[in-house]
Amino acid sequence: MADCLEEDSLILVATQPVTHPAIRRTLEEKGYINFEFVDEKKLLDDFYSLLYKRPIQNNKVLFMHMKGMGYGGNPKYIAEKLRNKVVEKLDLVWAVSEKNLNFPKGIRTVQMGTLEYYLELATAHIWIDNTRKTADIRKRAGQYYIQTWHGAAPIKKVEKDAVDSLTDTYVENAKHDSEMADLFLSGSRFYTDLYRKSFWYSGEIMQAGLPRQDIFWSDKNVKNKVYRYYGIDEKYGLVLYAPTFRRDFSVDCYDLDILNVAEALKRRFNKTFVCGVSKHPDIRNVQYKFHKGQEYIAVDDYDDFEELLMAADVLITDYSGCMYDFSFTKRPIFLYQKDIEEYKSDRDFYIPMEKLPYIKASTNEQLLDSILAFDNERYQKELNEFMDKMGNFDNGTASDKVAERVLEIIQNPI
Repeated sequence: MADCLEEDSLILVATQPVTHPAIRRTLEEKGYINFEFVDEKKLLDDFYSLLYKRPIQNNKVLFMHMKGMGYGGNPKYIAEKLRNKVVEKLDLVWAVSEKNLNFPKGIRTVQMGTLEYYLELATAHIWIDNTRKTADIRKRAGQYYIQTWHGAAPIKKVEKDAVDSLTDTYVENAKHDSEMADLFLSGSRFYTDLYRKSFWYSGEIMQAGLPRQDIFWSDKNVKNKVYRYYGIDEKYGLVLYAPTFRRDFSVDCYDLDILNVAEALKRRFNKTFVCGVSKHPDIRNVQYKFHKGQEYIAVDDYDDFEELLMAADVLITDYSGCMYDFSFTKRPIFLYQKDIEEYKSDRDFYIPMEKLPYIKASTNEQLLDSILAFDNERYQKELNEFMDKMGNFDNGTASDKVAERVLEIIQNPI
């Protein structure tokens, strides 16, 4: 096969220039000699010149959540407000990685990577996203880009502060994304300062809270919705296990003793618990090292992670920023951190773990003891003090404020 490629085939490479050296090394190591690097900029220039023959549609808003995952995150809560207010006047489009995802009436979908997707990008007046767009995406004059971001927690170091753990491609994409953005959304004074310091961004920041956090003030029926979806008896409590990923894809840290955790929770809170396990999107195909016979509900198929948080009575995580979102519920948070030293050396934290108000354990035995000894009065005091220091802007009105801003932009185009 290699001989055939060397003699009879020409490999054309049209990727970001930052990737060229690694691709060249790989091709040469495999013995390929007939390859050429195409001028990506010229290809994109020609491609976008065709797309830009279509006019911008003033009423069109294009959303995306976590690189096409589905209907969730900050973009969902903005879309819900727009859909309920003026659905007949707006063209709301959602970019997805799979066409079979479910969306409510008033929102149409487009599959990422298709010609139709790039046409929607080129003709939408407003983009709303919560992750970085790649360097091949171009914003034209007259378009407006709202970056809602997906983080809120002062936990793991990110962006410029974690540049040693990021690829050159990611850094290039991040800088490009921040250059295109017209507005970032902030949920706290901490994150406003972080955007300025570490996100290669100097534009406007809207300090109105994060739309996805509104659920913790307003939607009281979510627990019933989640319970019905998974067939959970309403008399049971729900403990959500939602650890983050490891860059080396190690699974040794994912060995939560679910059976005994549920028993400890039952003893402490006088209620039978079921466990929902939510894998990070980057490791959904990784098998966790639970003991045989451990029963749990896999909740990876649920679009909106915030609804899972709202439904849970207890959260167990490790270093995931979801601990901060869940803090708004005032419910117990336990951190099972088996590999704390290794993780700290890899990513490190903005605030030392010992200064966070959450209950910490490095072994299953410590975790069980911590659950049984949980002091809610002390926990509430330390949690409230910590959240006050962060300078949160959230009060349940962020979605309304951002939706109003979107309507202002549409009514007053650039």
